[in-house]
Amino acid sequence: METDNANLKKTTEIKQVFLASAISDISSYIQLSDTKVSIIMAAMVALVAAAISCYEPLAYALGNIKPCSWLGAAIIFLSALLFISVVAVFVFGILTIRGHSSNIRYKSKWFLTQSTKEYSFDVYKRDVQEMTDEEIIENMSAELYKLNDINRQKLRTNRWVIRSFSSTLITAGIICILIIIFG
Repeated sequence: METDNANLKKTTEIKQVFLASAISDISSYIQLSDTKVSIIMAAMVALVAAAISCYEPLAYALGNIKPCSWLGAAIIFLSALLFISVVAVFVFGILTIRGHSSNIRYKSKWFLTQSTKEYSFDVYKRDVQEMTDEEIIENMSAELYKLNDINRQKLRTNRWVIRSFSSTLITAGIICILIIIFG
């Protein structure tokens, strides 16, 4: 009988350690995703600032290009594409960084949905102290599930940030090459 209780307790502890590690890992992935997007957005601001600081040479080079030529049409098309991709970096970046939620319709002790007036600290503390090992595992499982869902949401928009940033760099590079070679 004692051996069964000891094994059950050990199994419960293993589950709790697993869930705690998984929650920590997914939380780190979410933070890393936000950090990547922040770095890309900062790089985009630096590129825009660099382009603005080169306004006079760019205006001079573009002024020598006839808009009705193939080069002019290509520059206009690529400039529109560049503008769209720059805007997309910021739109998808903000969508990635903003707060995300996952509604699994599970009332957890992890995050409180009620105000402190409706659910006092003393009641919360008592509820947590009265939780069984299974209830703790259930709460941790719900949190891990929510974090995985939030991570998937962020990864989806993060991919678009990277695609948009790549498109910006490629388009800006092509425009520069065209201006240098033919402008």
